[in-house]
Amino acid sequence: MNPAPDDSRFDPLRWQAMLDAQGVPAAHAWIGVLARDDYAARSGTLLLWRGTMGGTELCERPWLGAADRDVAMLLVLDDEAAARLPEQGFAQIPALIRGGHLHPYMLMTLDQLEEAGLDDFVEDLGLVFPKH
Repeated sequence: MNPAPDDSRFDPLRWQAMLDAQGVPAAHAWIGVLARDDYAARSGTLLLWRGTMGGTELCERPWLGAADRDVAMLLVLDDEAAARLPEQGFAQIPALIRGGHLHPYMLMTLDQLEEAGLDDFVEDLGLVFPKH
């Protein structure tokens, strides 16, 4: 199910304001945000962001069941997470994960995340890779 045009959960301006306030590190890969319904339907809109030297860049792409190779992480959100995250920022991510409202999917290895400039950001969010 695609977000309706007046659906503020995935309003790019709302997300842009949160991302600018939070500060996103410059990176060569994108972080995607997707509604849980769209993820399950394998159809919808993927909201993407990445930090640049000039600030946070935001864009949308069609979601057809798979992310492009330049997407490092996919955050799949239910309605509660989609409402809370842009309002309250990244500090909410661990609680949203524990509550089952947000499911993070790492689409790159730790080495690839480091190369893309996202390893510290992922760690700051409390998302770590197990050490074997």
